[in-house]
Amino acid sequence: MIDIVFDHRQAITADTYTFWFQPTQPFFYTAGQFTELYLAHTGADDRGLRRYFTLSSSPTESLLGITTRFAGTAGSTFKHHLLQLKPGTHIQAAEAMGDFVLPKDTTIPIVLIAAGIGATPMRSMIRWLIDTNGQRQVSLIQAAGTPEGLIFQDVWQGYPLGYTPLVKRPSANFSGDSGPLRAAYILRTAPPDKRSLYYLSGPEQLVEKLTKDLIAAGIPDYRVITDYFHGYAVSI
Repeated sequence: MIDIVFDHRQAITADTYTFWFQPTQPFFYTAGQFTELYLAHTGADDRGLRRYFTLSSSPTESLLGITTRFAGTAGSTFKHHLLQLKPGTHIQAAEAMGDFVLPKDTTIPIVLIAAGIGATPMRSMIRWLIDTNGQRQVSLIQAAGTPEGLIFQDVWQGYPLGYTPLVKRPSANFSGDSGPLRAAYILRTAPPDKRSLYYLSGPEQLVEKLTKDLIAAGIPDYRVITDYFHGYAVSI
């Protein structure tokens, strides 16, 4: 485990925040990976003192960032204490893990599909591409329950990607698409290329369904890379 120091909290939406930490020693990771945080606190519920979080920060940034959504009083004691952290508080993080990362071959077309909080690893990837002047063919389909849930718009705007916002409950001034996120929609929006890789990130049940449907539609399973978020409801 690595000692990290809480720096500040950044509001993303009314119920979603990014927590920024300063590592006390070098922390190496690849954009899209995740870590496990250990937050000691009394009265812990059965979800315990440890939680996995995708690193929404890029390796090019000086601080480590994790972004999460809060469920109010129904949330875990872990998240309650995370929300109450004071600057300067020390907690611990495991070394980065996971293979939800961009391919080494920069010529492979990438289709990112982010559902809700599943946009966090995409934020890491796109920020890394911006900061390293990475030249890739990237399409991003971002789905949320409402327009306010389409987080990290400032990051997407910094990279020349094909962007499609999709919400289940659009507002009157929303100019994107509305309706459910389905495999057929993904394939219409980002027409299949024999080399494309499809990165799916979001609530576990939704990612599982989209994976099965993409494979049933003819996308080979080795071209579908997934990142599951446990404990989040499917509202897209």
